[in-house]
Amino acid sequence: MVTGLPQLKGKLQSMAALAEDMVDRSVKALLEGDTTLARQVCVDDDQLDRMESEVDELAVQILADGPAREDLRAVTITMKVSNDLERIGDEAGTIAKSVIHLNEQSSWKVPFREEIVAMGEKACLLLREAIQAYIENDSSRAQQLISQDDQMDALNKFYQEELVGMMQNDPELIASYLDLGVIIKRLERVADHAINIAEDALLIGKSEGFS
Repeated sequence: MVTGLPQLKGKLQSMAALAEDMVDRSVKALLEGDTTLARQVCVDDDQLDRMESEVDELAVQILADGPAREDLRAVTITMKVSNDLERIGDEAGTIAKSVIHLNEQSSWKVPFREEIVAMGEKACLLLREAIQAYIENDSSRAQQLISQDDQMDALNKFYQEELVGMMQNDPELIASYLDLGVIIKRLERVADHAINIAEDALLIGKSEGFS
């Protein structure tokens, strides 16, 4: 194994932990009407961007040393996973901004609140499992996660359709319903990025770079 790969894996795990925490807190901010928590998620998005830059810089250093083919695969795929994690942070930041908008409507009872929390928990679980499959080269676990890809898509489609009906019944609340639709869609995108990582876990399983 090329020197630097264990450090690269460690940085990736730290990124994943922060990305998952950001998603979790953004949904918690909606559940509790906590604007301060939502704003902190937005601040942490910058930290995740910096962490991605650190991963990329270390990866470039490793690549400059001319690693073996299996290590080259491990490094390049790690950069791809890092990008997905950064995108998850972006999704969490977008959720947090929508939560801030919704919290300004203090008298409005947000529909699907518990259902959205369940979607957030599912997205975080997919991310956690995908990273674990990636780190442990667990192709079987990765394949099981990939098979769940349609579940969050179906939930997003269902709730978006419900929201359209609510907008028709309460046109004065269209802006709030749109914010809620953004939150639901961003959670579905978090799951998509987690599935991307699971697909990368299948590729990394063909390499001994992280064994």
